Amino acid sequence: MKPKKINSLLADYFKETKFLEVKDSLIISRTWENIVGKTVAKNTEIINIKHGIIVIKTTSPVWRNELNFEKENLLQKMKEKEPKLKIKKIEFR
Repeated sequence: MKPKKINSLLADYFKETKFLEVKDSLIISRTWENIVGKTVAKNTEIINIKHGIIVIKTTSPVWRNELNFEKENLLQKMKEKEPKLKIKKIEFR
């Protein structure tokens, strides 16, 4: 049997782990902070990413309300920055 290359072994390993989910979460978190800035990022937390829906918890109802006004704009920016993640919706809680 021919030995496998290291990149093939690593790819096989990461298929069996949640590495891709963790990687996507990090990408989304970084993109979110770049889009909204440090102040908003400090007052929000991405709590779930599933089936193209990002659920973001806010520190107060005021932040939630303000971000809901900008939801479509923020969604469009996320889609532009990270199209391969296929983000469909943003929910604020």
